[in-house]
Amino acid sequence: MSAHLPTRSGWDNENRLRARRRLLVVCIGLAALLVVGKAVYLQAFEVDHWRQVAADQQQARVPLPARRGAILDRDGVPLALTRETFGLAIAPNEVTDRNALVGAMADALELSRAAARRATDPKRKWVVLPGRFTAEQRRALGDARGLHWERRLERFYPQGRVGREVLGGVSGDGRALGGIEQSMNETLSGRDGYSILRRDARGKKEASVALPAVEATDGNNVYLTIDFDLQEIADAALDQAIDSTGASGGELLLLDPRTGEVLAAVSKKQGGARDVGAFIEPYEAGSVLKPFFVSTLLATGRARMSERVHGEGGRWTDPHGRVHTDVHAYDWLTLRDALRVSSNIGMVKFVPRLQPGQQFGLLRDFGFGTPTGVDYPIESSGRLPRPDRWSKLTPSSLATGYEVSVTPLQLALGYSVIANGGSLMEPRLVREVRAAGGKTLERRDPREVRRVIPRSVAMEIRDVLVSVVDDGTATRASLATFEVAGKTGTARRTGADGRYESGAYNSTFVGFFPARDPQLTILVKLDRPRGEYYGGLTAAPVTRETLQAILAARSPGLDRRSLLATRLPAQTPPPAPGRRREDPPPPGAEGVYVFVSTDELRRAAEVPTGGAVPVPDVAGLPLRDAARRLHALGVHVRVRGTGYVTATRPAVGAPVARGDTLVLVGEGR
Repeated sequence: MSAHLPTRSGWDNENRLRARRRLLVVCIGLAALLVVGKAVYLQAFEVDHWRQVAADQQQARVPLPARRGAILDRDGVPLALTRETFGLAIAPNEVTDRNALVGAMADALELSRAAARRATDPKRKWVVLPGRFTAEQRRALGDARGLHWERRLERFYPQGRVGREVLGGVSGDGRALGGIEQSMNETLSGRDGYSILRRDARGKKEASVALPAVEATDGNNVYLTIDFDLQEIADAALDQAIDSTGASGGELLLLDPRTGEVLAAVSKKQGGARDVGAFIEPYEAGSVLKPFFVSTLLATGRARMSERVHGEGGRWTDPHGRVHTDVHAYDWLTLRDALRVSSNIGMVKFVPRLQPGQQFGLLRDFGFGTPTGVDYPIESSGRLPRPDRWSKLTPSSLATGYEVSVTPLQLALGYSVIANGGSLMEPRLVREVRAAGGKTLERRDPREVRRVIPRSVAMEIRDVLVSVVDDGTATRASLATFEVAGKTGTARRTGADGRYESGAYNSTFVGFFPARDPQLTILVKLDRPRGEYYGGLTAAPVTRETLQAILAARSPGLDRRSLLATRLPAQTPPPAPGRRREDPPPPGAEGVYVFVSTDELRRAAEVPTGGAVPVPDVAGLPLRDAARRLHALGVHVRVRGTGYVTATRPAVGAPVARGDTLVLVGEGR
């Protein structure tokens, strides 16, 4: 019997099965190897990533924005604040008790019931209520199911537009836009925090003490050197000056010449001023630069005030062929008289006594041609060419205020040198920085940059500047009871092509008050005044009116006791023929606040000089108008809110004494 041997086809099938089994084993092995490899990779290299993914699914990170620090004036008047508001969205399908929620919304949010019902209509998926809501409204409404609150921190300015060119602003996304907001942004911003909430399977978030939280650190508060009372007065004065002269804009600065503190800085331009032009816009100032030329002559010993030159009858051609003219014809002039009457010919005739290096050096020492270092995001250094770039005509141009461009701030600081006895002070806008809790973190004290001229020279120049106001080119800046020192200037404007514009001028007055013990340096600059454009006819009267308003407002920015010591003796001359005693006083006589209506002026004049006065009814007036009326009574004013007056504290009719502080409550909080 023979054995059955496998056929060839049988052997082939067996081999194919074995090959398939081997391939299957290899595939299973490779798959297992891939799974193990992937597991090792995930555990060894991506563990942190997947741990974070799991955390994100189970937890929610909620930012806690820091509150931006406040900006306040030197006395603590708030100029920029941050308030907490809330946005509200409703998910109607999450609401469990619609009727109760409708009633609560109507009460807390002051909505009509119809509007509340539309917002909670179950047919709608998501409803965002317009507007913003206060923290009180949120607390009243609570966190009922279906309500989704969004916390917002909003920047606002309780004093309205007054001082905004100094403050700058903050965009909706929190970016600082110019001014103190930008220059002190790091100090004001604070540091954001966050909290971690647990999220359940349905996505609902809830707090847990086991999860971390980092509290936000609020920004620090910045106290400025600005005095809000003075800022408001300067703002109103410049507004009126632009309206009355038809000027296209202007600047008004108030500085403390002893410390360099900027007490008020106002800029006005067509379309609105976004920056302080006095810091960033240099110009050829003209005759207001003549005191610095005379100071150089005196400080270097090249001339004395009593030395004389001939005035040439008001027209003279110098050795270089340039024609110089004066507004009036003069014969012989002392250096003192040439400065007092602002004689171009008189100034130019003294130029050969100075070396270019001397003339340049003193102008640079006064601060021209270099940045002042003021606490502001941008600043212009102006232009003062070096002597190696001068032409033959440059020295005489500099002596009369041309071929040099200065910012109003540089100019005011230069006059402060004369006012304080010869020292250039560093300008300051920021006085101190305090933490949110009130602790002082930084205090910026006055700093002398350099000694510029001897005190004796400063006093000689001061005496001439007093005579300029008394009987020179700036008589319209004079006050009847206090001496004012200053100088006017009228200079041609240059256009975009660098050439002088026909019929376009800048009118300037710079001075200090009171002349013998200065507490204020004041600069008024008007751009393109129409009609009368001379500084003595346009800028000088603004100075007088500003000082009158400051005196009438009893501003805390002045040392009243020192001021009384400089008061001129009272003079009561007999009335001129044809003029009654009750007629309005001549220009220069003291008055009450000049930026109110005629009726208000009459009522203010009737207020007794001593004792208490009743609080007037100012409800419904704009805050600024109400503040002006109260300033006229000698009352200090603090403002809370914006818009129109709703109440006063003390109330209407309550007695207040001159010098007391009264609070005006506005409709906007």
